[in-house]
Amino acid sequence: MTYNYPSQSYLSKTVLAGVFAGIVATLANLGYDFFFRTLTQFVPAQIINVATIIFATMLLCTVAGLLYFFVSKFVQKGALVYVIVLSLVTFSCMYLSMQATRSADPGITANFRVLLLGIVTISGGLVTLFIPYLMKHQSIFLDEHD
Repeated sequence: MTYNYPSQSYLSKTVLAGVFAGIVATLANLGYDFFFRTLTQFVPAQIINVATIIFATMLLCTVAGLLYFFVSKFVQKGALVYVIVLSLVTFSCMYLSMQATRSADPGITANFRVLLLGIVTISGGLVTLFIPYLMKHQSIFLDEHD
């Protein structure tokens, strides 16, 4: 028996693209965190840990999906504007992550900066480029044959 469900709205597609990008970014960030901590023996986990990576990345990507909806729907050449604005935000966050101070110990601060920079770069890059890519290739995350 086949069911004919109505097509999803553009808003739901952008949110789903954000959620799918969030899943990919979360897995990439967790992998980066694991390998970075394994290679450097960096132990402090009060700020960046599994829970904060999962929740922050998923929230960021879902909000980015909503932002993509509003920008692409209400701004002329919205996808391009979205990529430019998010690129600027990503580079600003990358710069700020290199200014972060975690501890009085310079070694801990240096490792924290590299860890934070990697997570910001992975998340920002995927939010900036992967959501527009997913919206152009919706068959990756939707089962529609439009």
